[in-house]
This record gives sequence, structure tokens and C-alpha cells, in this order.
Amino acid sequence: MIKAILVDDEPINNTNLAALLNRHCKGVGIVATARSAEEARSKIIEWEPDVVFLDIEMPGMNGFDLLKTFDNPYFDVVFVTAYDSYGIKAVKFSALDYILKPINSAELKAAVEKIENSVQVKRQNLRLKNLLSLLDNTSSNTEDKIALSTLKETYFIAIKDILRCVSSNNYTTFFLANGDEHLISKPLYEYDELLSSYGFIRCHQSHLVNKFHVKSILNEDSGYLIVGAAGHKVPISRQKKGLVKSILY
Repeated sequence: MIKAILVDDEPINNTNLAALLNRHCKGVGIVATARSAEEARSKIIEWEPDVVFLDIEMPGMNGFDLLKTFDNPYFDVVFVTAYDSYGIKAVKFSALDYILKPINSAELKAAVEKIENSVQVKRQNLRLKNLLSLLDNTSSNTEDKIALSTLKETYFIAIKDILRCVSSNNYTTFFLANGDEHLISKPLYEYDELLSSYGFIRCHQSHLVNKFHVKSILNEDSGYLIVGAAGHKVPISRQKKGLVKSILY
């Protein structure tokens, strides 16, 4: 899903654009709207969108001024404007997209298709950067990240933020320290191999836990690990009990 922010000083324009995107561009998710460049800047920093649909002419700081406040804009921009002449020549020379108001749905869909391709390229570049970062570190690094790909999105998760992983057939659910969960279509044993050097313990056939988030061991049945601030209760199999104790004690 492509994360989008809509910026226009007229609320009705944001509402109309949102309706068109929801109707014609199902791959776009609107995470925020803004009515000024100043508000847009804070929303962009907060949400880290893939694309900003940006009105050019706004009171105070205009759309171009907003972009100048970012040293290295990482997001794509589609300019949405009622003025065919205002800055459009520069936009055309820069090979950027713009849509004139009132918005034509076909032009909107064409612009979104370009953004989708751009986002895929950026995600591939992020994967390559992550690979090179990992190759640069010969030992475990708390800042290392793992790429988790779902059907809609690829997430780059700091390994230190993973609480535990749970297997369900050929799927693995990742539970994160911030409460997020990600269901990935890969079996647990693949992540067991990847994460073992980062302090992860295969305490059960279906469970992998980050030892740095283990709070205690509960002595019931064959035992349970209490993991994370929320106190996740993770079973220890009888076969793994000795391994778990050797690592944690």
C-alpha cells in the first residue's frame, strides 16, 4: 500500500481528491491531509509518506517553498494545481507529474501508476542498502534490520525491536516491541537460521524469542518464557528446556 498525504488549503479539494483515489486507485492509502505547507511539513515528518499530492499556490508558504525545507526529499510528489502556468514549466522540465483541477480520473490513475513503479524501485534500493549494511558488519549490530515482505508492503524492522516469532504452517508472525504484528509467508526455520546469532532462542517448535526481551521464566508444566512489557507467555518444550536454561542462566 502506497502511503499518501494530501495538501491543499481548500478542504473540499482534499475531500474530492480522497474520493477519487479511493474510487480509482485502490493501492493508495491516505494517511493524512493538510491545509497549509507548515502543517504538511509536520505531517510528512510524522508519517513518512511515499507520495505527497501537493497544491502549489497556498497562502503563506507555497508548495515549492515547502519542498525547499527538505534537504533531500525521499517522497514522490504529484502537483495538483488550478494554474496551468504557475511553475508548471519548471515542473515539466523536472519530469515531475502534475494534475490540473478539476481532476481528471484518467490523469490521476496515470500519475499513480508512475508512483507505484517508483515506490517499487525505491523499495528494491532499500533492500540492497540493507544488504550492504549487513555485509559491512561482521558481528551482530543492534542497528541491523531485517526486511519483512507482505503482499502489500516491505517493512525494514530493527532486529532489537522484535519480541518473538510464532509459526503457523508455512507462515510466521512477528511480534514487535511497539505492539505491531506482521504475518510473513515464510516458515519459522528460515528466521531461526537468520536470527540465532542475534540472541534469538528456538524455545519451542513453533516459537522463537529474543532473549533480550525475556523478563522471567515461569515454572509451570515444562516452563514458559515471559516476554516483553506486555508479558507474552511463550511455552518451552521439554526438548528445549536445557537449551533455554543454558542461554539465559
